[in-house]
Amino acid sequence: MSELPYSSIPPLPKEISSTHVIARMIDGLGFRYYWATEGLTEKEIDFRPEKDSRNMLELLGHIYHLAFAANNVLGGHMKKKTDLSTYEEFRAETLYLYKDLSDRLKVMPDEELENYNYMGASQSFPFWYLLNGQIADALTHVGQVVSWRRISGNPQPKGVNVFLGKKS
Repeated sequence: MSELPYSSIPPLPKEISSTHVIARMIDGLGFRYYWATEGLTEKEIDFRPEKDSRNMLELLGHIYHLAFAANNVLGGHMKKKTDLSTYEEFRAETLYLYKDLSDRLKVMPDEELENYNYMGASQSFPFWYLLNGQIADALTHVGQVVSWRRISGNPQPKGVNVFLGKKS
């Protein structure tokens, strides 16, 4: 398998546009996810902060589903994988979904965003709901991953700089 995306954030776009701003949010999310999930051990993967909450693997599965939904709504054609069961599989597939989405946004005209809707259970929502829905939710859950791994004794690798988007 090739090297996973997002060990660092890609270079800045050459111009500011709506699609570039959303792509940059996705790149930041991908970077945070990459380092939040780098080097997890079986102890963290099995970690559950309380008996009624998800364990880490279930949380990674949820983040994968959020990434798939965001990718799918904005024109992605990657097939949803229903056979994922390991930390490595969820991690890789989630990162590839975010990379695919970001790459597509970087070449998408702003006007094209108007054509995308999110189909909920009983109604359609404009793409804007992805920002406060699946994308914001994924950022929250990546923060949980960072927190849970620290609680279980294996903090995120040192030197990760989310502001600069690189690891020193």
